Amino acid sequence: MVVEDEYLIARDLTEQLEVAGATVLGPVATVDAATRIINRDERIDAAVLDVKLMGAVVYPVADTLRRRGVPILFATGYDRDSLAPAFQDVLLCEKPLETSRVLSLLSEQLRQAPSA
Repeated sequence: MVVEDEYLIARDLTEQLEVAGATVLGPVATVDAATRIINRDERIDAAVLDVKLMGAVVYPVADTLRRRGVPILFATGYDRDSLAPAFQDVLLCEKPLETSRVLSLLSEQLRQAPSA
């Protein structure tokens, strides 16, 4: 799942994930759109989330995904100290994104995740 409000970043990240073999849900640019995807109850293996989405924070989405056991990675222009205390442990890739790093971190998270 890709949740990103900057079109070019969302497009590039989605394309690179698909080239790597992922089926991407999204990209979507708002908390409401991300929530609709989650509520469709589709299988979500991992999520890349921008922290700020058109003035809103993505934390409600991140919290829901975390409760479901979905690995998440924040892709943001903010540093770790800017994250809410409840999300200090989430993997973080600062913008500008290095797609290879995002893919590497997601792969590692998926290898470590318990099998469903």
